[in-house]
Amino acid sequence: MVSRTVAHQRQIRDQHALELDPLLEEKKHLASSLRNARVREISRAEAETIILKYEWLRSMGTNDYQFGLYFGEHLAGVVRFGRTAGTKTAESICGKEHAHLVKTLNRGACVHWAHPHAASFLISHACRLMADKGFHIFVAYSDTKAGEIGTVYQASNWLYCGPTNGASSMFVWAGKPVKNGSGLDFFKDGKARDERNIRHMIRIRTDDSGPYRTKCSRREMRRRLVEEGFVFFKTRPKHRYVIFVGDKDTGHALRKALKWDVLPYPKRQDEPAERRTSIVAVTQPLL
Repeated sequence: MVSRTVAHQRQIRDQHALELDPLLEEKKHLASSLRNARVREISRAEAETIILKYEWLRSMGTNDYQFGLYFGEHLAGVVRFGRTAGTKTAESICGKEHAHLVKTLNRGACVHWAHPHAASFLISHACRLMADKGFHIFVAYSDTKAGEIGTVYQASNWLYCGPTNGASSMFVWAGKPVKNGSGLDFFKDGKARDERNIRHMIRIRTDDSGPYRTKCSRREMRRRLVEEGFVFFKTRPKHRYVIFVGDKDTGHALRKALKWDVLPYPKRQDEPAERRTSIVAVTQPLL
């Protein structure tokens, strides 16, 4: 069960902290100061060593760029950027004319021995490197299902734009018989999946030659999945954050164009007020 006051990803780090590591003292010494930190673009294979082990979804997702935080030669954290969810999301932020500037920070994790402010340091510097590539609007979501409220985004001065509407759906196989040749046997593992991520993978039999992959509308996909024995349910809303990165004029223009409402940061409802400490964003330059 996910703790109501401790994010699931924190629990994962605490579990890995119990593992034996002959280089642990060296890593802790290097990570004791952010002056030893470096952020650079890395490969998917390098990102997998952290994401698949520490990120609570335990999956890489669909991403375009990934960046790693290093202390010496030791990789201490990874963030990955990809496309926004939904066809209209990018243009809904600052308008259609700025949609090409948008990227979503959709995966990220730090190891247990990293500096306490490693996450905010990594995110801040990775966004700057993304700005060098021509992207200036960044969106991130914190998953309430994982006990997250977006503390690291609050620490990095992102704008909170309220929760998502939770309109997307997940589906699970309900144990009903699956028709032969439907192509859905792979999904009979009890795992819930987002319908948007699977719409183009449904195999549809149209004749006696067997199933093949084809695209279909969401309505058609739902109908066929229900026929095969799947059950749909609403997802829980996620907290939504936005930040603009670039020169002063760019940031001012994009902030003025922002169409989403900016709201006060959410807090953990069951956490005592005296424990709700603010975290100062780390913006120390790379040396």
